[in-house]
This record gives sequence, structure tokens and C-alpha cells, in this order.
Amino acid sequence: MELTEENREKLYADFHNKVARYVAGKVPNPHDAEDLVSCVFLKVYQKLDSFDERKAAVSTWIYTIAQNTVIDYYRTRKQFSELPEDLTEESEIDLKLINDERLEQLCAALEQLDMRSRDLIILHYYKGFTLKIVAEKMQMSYANAKVIHRRALQKLRGFLGENE
Repeated sequence: MELTEENREKLYADFHNKVARYVAGKVPNPHDAEDLVSCVFLKVYQKLDSFDERKAAVSTWIYTIAQNTVIDYYRTRKQFSELPEDLTEESEIDLKLINDERLEQLCAALEQLDMRSRDLIILHYYKGFTLKIVAEKMQMSYANAKVIHRRALQKLRGFLGENE
């Protein structure tokens, strides 16, 4: 497609609102979304001479550029937080001790559950089975498994001193 002023204006008129709606749906900040729409059309104009209408429709090509522009936006906007300077190996050891203590409390709480509830929790959370599969393995209905699961979690929260 030839890059003439008329082609540029027609592409912009035909696709600006559609691209703007697409970008606005993906990027919550309206100022960033507006900037991205401008970037999309800048890329469209820059690459218009390489567009091959035998490979794709103009709309598909423009939406692909819009999608890639949004992906690039999020890729470059990843926020990295720095670790505090006072973080030392000692604080990592403290966290490990706290986690170990919490695990011991959880094990003790699990032991207080009846065998069926404990088995259900272990199969679901530690073995990674869905409640439907757990129900089949334990030869009970899915509805019963859900009830036992909910009650077991309530009991565990009570044993661990946590509110729902």
C-alpha cells in the first residue's frame, strides 16, 4: 500500500476508534492508552510500505500492531522493587524460623482433624487433586467432599487461631 496523505487519513479515520477502544480495554491509564494509540498509528505509517495485502487484511495487520504495542508497553513497564538495604541473612533466617513454626502448627492442627477430613485436605492441597477427583478417590459424592472440605478448613482456622 502506498503511503499517501489520503491513505494515511483513511486508515486513521477507519481504525482510530477501534484501536483506541482495544487499547483502552487493555491499559487502564487513559493518558498511557492515548499515547499507545499514537504509537500504533506511527508504526502503521512507518511500516505501511512493507504491508502485503496477500498475507493479511489491513484490519488484521493494524490490530496485530496494536496488540504488540500493548504487550511491549507492559513488558517495558514492569516494576521492580529494590530490596531494603537493611535486609540481611539474619532476617532470612528469622523468616525461615517463622515459616517452620507455622508448618509445625499446621501439622498439629491437621492431626486434630478426623481421618476423613485430614485425608481430603492432604489429597487436595498437598497432592494437588481437584475436589472432584478427591471425592472419587474417597468414594463419596462431590457435594459431600465440598462440605467436608469447608468444615475442615473452618476447623483448621479455629485450631490456628485465624478468623475467616
